[in-house]
Amino acid sequence: MNPHEGVRGQQPDRELLAAPRFRKSKRKLPAPAQHAIDNAVRGVLANPLSGEQKSGALASVRVVKIKVGRLQLLLAYQFDNESNCVELLDVAPHENFYRDLQRYLGM
Repeated sequence: MNPHEGVRGQQPDRELLAAPRFRKSKRKLPAPAQHAIDNAVRGVLANPLSGEQKSGALASVRVVKIKVGRLQLLLAYQFDNESNCVELLDVAPHENFYRDLQRYLGM
């Protein structure tokens, strides 16, 4: 058995990091949106390559769309395959999302 694999050949547990911007943005949202975000994060942890990979300056970022009623949120994260780590960057409505994310990441 490969020492980098978990029980029965599964991936070992992934490390989850949440940027301060993500935590603050999530806290401001209503409870149903927070629950939907939690479900989306579980999905990202199960399959970190499921999000749409961005191009250009945000090429290292993946985004998952979350629909809560009439509200659509974008969840941005980065996945490091070597360290098996998912870093949650931000969650917000689409308006100016990519511009603000690019500024936050200093790109």
